[in-house]
Amino acid sequence: MRRPSAAIGALRRAIGRCAGVPGSALRAGLSLVEDLRCRPAEPADLEFLATMLGEAAVWRPDKPTPTGEEALADPHLATYLAGWPRPGDHGLVADHDGPVGAAWYRTYTEADHAYGFVSAEIPEVAIAVVASRRGEGIGRRLLVGLIEDSIAQGHPALSLSVNDENPARLLYESVGFVTVERRETASTMVRHATSARRRG
Repeated sequence: MRRPSAAIGALRRAIGRCAGVPGSALRAGLSLVEDLRCRPAEPADLEFLATMLGEAAVWRPDKPTPTGEEALADPHLATYLAGWPRPGDHGLVADHDGPVGAAWYRTYTEADHAYGFVSAEIPEVAIAVVASRRGEGIGRRLLVGLIEDSIAQGHPALSLSVNDENPARLLYESVGFVTVERRETASTMVRHATSARRRG
């Protein structure tokens, strides 16, 4: 369990992170969105997180995106948010005149897990940005913030699942995620706490 002093520090980092405050080398080169703020995800954010889960599940613009209710009704997707927040869950919400994106992680077990499961010690990430706000660097800032928080909380790594044709794969690779398993059309990727951000 995180010590109280560490929790306060993480809260301060989360509140200030998306305001463009200089930080670690991992965050170097992040584009700025004026007045964008990141804050810790709360229980009241469940509805928005569910909406983002639907966006993450169907990333192709030519296919209908599930609503939040539809995402939570799908047992394969609902596992990402069932019982939110469970002990150990952590997330960030990006706000710019309202929520515009979210990223969160949680741990799973061998018996009950999501698509990008690696081990019970490694949380899996879910991340999405409102369709009209993509391409502004919001997803990168959320992901970098989540990585920094996971390191502060002592997690050895983070994992995620991504379709091989999803452009977001390039973002994941740029912050240090590497493929550890490939399936028919998707890959499981892992970023270890000691990984370095790819330059360029």
